[in-house]
Parts: sequence; structure tokens; C-alpha cells
Amino acid sequence: MDAVTAAGWPVARRWPAWAWALAAYVLAWTLLPALLSPSLPLDVVEGIAWGQAWQWGYFKHPPLPAWLLVASFQLLGRFGPYLLGQLAVLLALFYVHRLARALLGPERAGLAALLLYAVYYYTWPTLEFNHNMAQLPAWAALAWHAHQVAYGAPGRQLRHWLWLGAWAGLGLLAKYSTAVLLLCLAASLLWHDARVLRRPGPWLALAVAGLVLAPHMLWLVRHGGMPFEYFAARAGGGPRPDHASGLEFLAVQLLAHAPLLAIALACGLRPWRWRWNLAVAVAEPAQRRWLLVVALAPALLVAAGGSLLGARLHPMWGTPMWNLSAVLLLAGVAPEGLAPRRAALGRALALWMALMTLAMAGYLGWSWQGRAQPTRMDWPAQALGAQAQRQWQQLARCPLRVVAGSIWEAGLVAEGVRPMAAVLVDADPRLSPSITPERLRREGALLVWHVGDYDGAPAAPVLDQAPPGTWRVSQGEWRIPWPRHVGGAPLHIAWRAYVPPACERP
Repeated sequence: MDAVTAAGWPVARRWPAWAWALAAYVLAWTLLPALLSPSLPLDVVEGIAWGQAWQWGYFKHPPLPAWLLVASFQLLGRFGPYLLGQLAVLLALFYVHRLARALLGPERAGLAALLLYAVYYYTWPTLEFNHNMAQLPAWAALAWHAHQVAYGAPGRQLRHWLWLGAWAGLGLLAKYSTAVLLLCLAASLLWHDARVLRRPGPWLALAVAGLVLAPHMLWLVRHGGMPFEYFAARAGGGPRPDHASGLEFLAVQLLAHAPLLAIALACGLRPWRWRWNLAVAVAEPAQRRWLLVVALAPALLVAAGGSLLGARLHPMWGTPMWNLSAVLLLAGVAPEGLAPRRAALGRALALWMALMTLAMAGYLGWSWQGRAQPTRMDWPAQALGAQAQRQWQQLARCPLRVVAGSIWEAGLVAEGVRPMAAVLVDADPRLSPSITPERLRREGALLVWHVGDYDGAPAAPVLDQAPPGTWRVSQGEWRIPWPRHVGGAPLHIAWRAYVPPACERP
């Protein structure tokens, strides 16, 4: 075939079938959730509400996922957050492919990356981009660059040290639990060569990570380390310590690998010669130890710590820990045993991804008809936002700039008005420091809550204890059509508007 068309443009290289299939999968998981669900997931709504303020930190978590969510939402609307989840997986697969190529060779690298779609965390949870999902590419990138500084070409190590520092900072800006992987990587590097600390690389990486993290660290100091208070409450056990939490955590992580293991067994892969084949696939003992440490130590460390402390371990904390699961699986398969099964593995994986896509579409589009209670993604978000904007415009000449209330109801309203409003979380300025009392007096606020969630109206001292004449207060209730509610009962929302005198309609 001629390389140039009649018009003089080069002919695009044809994509292989797997690339077309992957593009179709990413497109489906970007478009279908946005088209089939009337509301975004809770963590997405929460992240957009935080990110709209563009702070260097938030009361629960560091800021990077919230920034990415609000940017994607502003650029692509409801499609943006779903695309963000798919891009996080693709970036993780890119780094896994590079690492698998270095460890196992080019023949198995692509399969080691794509088979991760048979791990639960790379499918359904991608609908809800959050701080766990944001760590996926960071952990994969850290593993790749850490491998290269230890076992890569000597002339390129400095570059990898710099990237290691950058990804360490970004990973910690995504979620502090990235420190677990950093601890394991540091231990493996020191075990490999304790003299590494005499060279400039580690210190340059530390300096780069420090520069990336410095603004957030200053924010933590100024705000009393608020995210650590949230983590302590989240991980705290019940009335009695749960010393079995580590085993439960590991059991759930194993269950998340059930599709991968099922595909492997169905295609004829057998694990009983895994140890011997690993020694063949990764000939150097030091690299075998490194692979086992990076692939398994973070989960084991978290499980052991949780059990010793009796802390509550949440299964989704394991999301970023399994980037190397398929690498480990294929490392235990002899090359001559993998070659005749490669096509079967590809077909089984494609079937699994197609079934998951159909299950996702069916669940989001039609399963509400058989549920006893609607899910968060069944809420009539667009109608709620439109109603709030109409109500505010009836009372005020100024645009609605601040919505107060719980992160869910207030977040839905804020993302549904234009321009998007800021959220005063729980009507507490401490949780939303960008919304100062001065700003409230200037712009006012709309307080919203779901009737039945409170005994009366939620507490809002910053609004209700303002001096007389600060604003005109109006209140009422909305009954918004809610097709996905049981029996079609409407969404019952109460509201209270605080309109500054300068904004009042005559």
C-alpha cells in the first residue's frame, strides 16, 4: 500500500485489534455512566465541591484528586470524571507495561498490563474517581522508576531519581497512604545497596518531593493537620479493637483477584510450578526479591499494622496495591507454557471486559426498578440544581455563589448551577476556609437539606448568628420529581436563603 494518499497526507498506521477494543471499552465507560445515571457518585460530587475552591488541602484529604475532578468537570461536564477514572487506569497500565518489559521481556509485557482489567479495582471502582483511584498511576510510576534506579542503565539513573521524587510528591498529594509504598521501596533499595545514600540521587529525589509537597505541608500547619483527624476517626475501631481486621482485609483483596485467577485457570495456567518458573523468568535473585516486596509487602504491612492496632481497615484502601498482580502471575508461567495460551487469555479477558461493561450499563440504567432504596447515582441532580437556581433568582439579583449544607445535597446543587457555586460544607467555615464570613455577608448563601435527615434545620451558626440586617432570610421546601425513587415519591428538600441587602430583588 502506498504510504501517501492522493491528497498528500500519510496513511495512519492501522491499530491492532486489541487497541480498538481497549478504545471502545474506555469510550463505553466514559459515555454510558454519564448518559445512564442522573447523578454522579458521592466521592465525585465531594471532590468537585472541594476542588472548586482550589485549596492546597481539604479537611479529609490532600488536594490533587479534587483538583483533577473539578478540572475534568469544568472541561467535559458529567463525562469528565468518568474519563478521568479511565485515564488513571491507562496511565497505570503504561508504567506497568514498562516495568513488565524490563522484568519479563517484551513478549509478556502487554499481557501483564492488560490482564489487570481482570482485577476488580480496575473495573467497577473506576466509576468513582477518588483518592484511592488517583493513587493507581502514582504507585505504578513509583515502582517503575524505583526499579530503574536500582537495576536500570547507570547513565540514566539521575533522571529516574528526579522522576521518583516527583511521583512521590504527587502520590502523597493524592493520598497519604502512598507513604506505605515509599517505605517498602526505600527498604528494598537500601537492602539492594546501602551505599545508595552516599550518592546524590536519593537526596535529589527527596528535594523534588519536598518542593511538590511544600505548599500542602504549609496548609497542614496552618489548619492543624485536619486530614489526620479524619484518618484517625476513619481507621479507629469500634468499642473493641478488631485484631482480625488484617486477615479480613487480605481476604477481600484475594477476592478482588478472583476474575484474574479464574481466567488463568480456565486458560490452562497452573500455579504449582510458579516458584520454579519465577526463577526462570526473573533470573537475578535480587530482582525477584524486589518484585515480591513491591507487589506484596504494602498489603501485608497494612494488614499486619491494622491487626496489631485493632484498627478498622477498609477494603478499598487496597485499590493501588495490585499494579503488579499480573506481572507476578505471568512471571510464574514458563514461556513455552504461555505461548499457546496467549490467544485464549486474550479472548477470555475480552469476554470479561464485555460482560463487565454490560453489567455496568444494566445496573446504572435499569436496576433501580428492583431496588428497595435509590442509590446516590439515582438522585435527580439536574432537576435539583435547576430548582435551586430558579429559587435563588426569584429572591436575588446576584448569582448564587455559595451553597451550604451536607456535602451531598449542597454539592449536587452547587455543581448544577451556573456558574458553579462554592460549597460551605456542613455550614462550617472551618471545613471550607475559603468561604469567609466576609464573603458570606457579601454574597449570601442558600442552605439546603434533605427533609428527614435532621430534626428541623441543620445547625448553621455562621449564618443564623449574624447581626440583624446582614441579609434577608427566606425559607421553604421543594418537592422535586424523582422517577427512580420507590413508588415515584418526590425528593423532599428544605431550603433557607440568606440574601444580602445589596442583592435583594425589589
